[in-house]
Amino acid sequence: MIALLAAALQGLTPPPVASWRDLPVFPLSRTTAPDEGSAFVKAEIAAGRCSVPPEGSDLVAPIAILVGPTGAIRQIVPQAIGCPTVEQYTVGYLMTLTRAAPGSTPPRAGWYSLAIEYHW
Repeated sequence: MIALLAAALQGLTPPPVASWRDLPVFPLSRTTAPDEGSAFVKAEIAAGRCSVPPEGSDLVAPIAILVGPTGAIRQIVPQAIGCPTVEQYTVGYLMTLTRAAPGSTPPRAGWYSLAIEYHW
């Protein structure tokens, strides 16, 4: 409830958490994290900072992305996967990745989904 109020005060639409699967996929050519990202995730799991174990040597971090009317990323929201440090790392990784895509055509305004995969 507080998150909805905060989003309303900021003029942002809250992420459609219940229907992330129905969102169009954000157009990004790379959805597998680089080796250093996967090493970070592996270390977080080994340190016990994740309450949900990965499937084998993979971890998937689902994300909702809000694109504004100008095509700029307005918000990136991680889905809870039981590993807050990885969730926030994924947000930072995507912020960097989406800023470093000059010349690409931005998608239309609205919410999109994306899943970043970590492998080791």
